[in-house]
Amino acid sequence: MAMTHSFAIGDAVPPLSKTMTQEAINLFERSGGKTGPSQFTDEATAQGVLGTKGTVASGRMSLTFGTELLRRYFGSDVYNRGGQVELRFLRPVRPGDTVTFNGKVTGIAKVTNGVRVAVEVTATNQKGDVTAAGAGACIVPSLWVPDVE
Repeated sequence: MAMTHSFAIGDAVPPLSKTMTQEAINLFERSGGKTGPSQFTDEATAQGVLGTKGTVASGRMSLTFGTELLRRYFGSDVYNRGGQVELRFLRPVRPGDTVTFNGKVTGIAKVTNGVRVAVEVTATNQKGDVTAAGAGACIVPSLWVPDVE
């Protein structure tokens, strides 16, 4: 395997921006087999369940985009075999919001199957509010990360 990428603590992960639309939220909810109205797909249900005037995107959507951020950074072939992401959802994401996912490499450590690259992940809306925060990691081939102790 040829070296295709290297990682260092402090490296920024290229950002990923997503604009939420009600149509995208509806499609996402249907893809999971959800049928019927919910706080994600129906304004009246959202008002009854959440007390809000409109729907919200599920946290699972943010988790999916956090995964996409890291999959793009590490490459699908590597991330799909040894990647993970965990997020805490801090603020609702609503239709019309543009959310930007950012990451920064925070740690690199040798492990049995290669090198574990840890990444801090945040999601911020167009107002500058952090909507989700957490961390991810990926086990990458050792030859991608020079001089790891």
